[in-house]
Amino acid sequence: MDALLLRKLPLGLRLSLTALTLVLLGGYAASGLHMAEHHGPRDGQEGLTSSDITGVYHGVQSPSLLRSALERGHPSEIDGAAEVPATDREALLSWLGSDRVIEDWDNLDLGDRVPADLLDINCMDCHGRSSSWRAEPPLEYLDDVRALAFDNDVSPTNEAILLASTHAHALSLFGVSLAAVLLLVLTRFKKSWISGISLAISVGLLLDLVSWWLARDSAAWVNGILIGGAAHALGIGLAGILVLLDLWLPDQARSHKGKA
Repeated sequence: MDALLLRKLPLGLRLSLTALTLVLLGGYAASGLHMAEHHGPRDGQEGLTSSDITGVYHGVQSPSLLRSALERGHPSEIDGAAEVPATDREALLSWLGSDRVIEDWDNLDLGDRVPADLLDINCMDCHGRSSSWRAEPPLEYLDDVRALAFDNDVSPTNEAILLASTHAHALSLFGVSLAAVLLLVLTRFKKSWISGISLAISVGLLLDLVSWWLARDSAAWVNGILIGGAAHALGIGLAGILVLLDLWLPDQARSHKGKA
């Protein structure tokens, strides 16, 4: 069995396995970035969040970000910031709860309750493009506010698309995971390390894929997607690192070989 250690392979094979392992690790990194870019905007918040994942597999309703900020008393949670006066806040909440959000944005018939004016008075010190302390998002124009003023209903992925995605991921990731585990078995590292990482790769993948379907009926299974996906990706990452180390570390490091 000793002859099968990766470190004892010819130079050409070690270079080949090194290149393929780097491709694998780069592919997983690109996959994570793609997921963040593709699913991140679903809940209307910046970056990939658990509510984005919930939206993909279960569906979720994200309340208007502007209304949520006003309801929690923003910006009173910031040290030194003045709270929006109650009358202005109530006028803005009433506007956001109506079916005339667009029409009444700058409706002069509203008198001192024109939403554009209220936001200008209360928010532009921070959320104006020319403010000294520019906070995101800007709230100067209707196009700025439009994306923040409405509830965001996210429907789960169509079942036919989910089935096709499951088919593609199950078959492709089976091969990738099996290759990673087999390469890991051929390293010099402790069998307990190899067993733990292999379990993270395989059980994590199974939990992730099964949870895709179970999450359609119960949002609690989104945790299975997050835990399983993270375990699988971490396992692949660790496996790749150990394979690279075994390919190029000096033979003297083999003293740990076979220890449980």
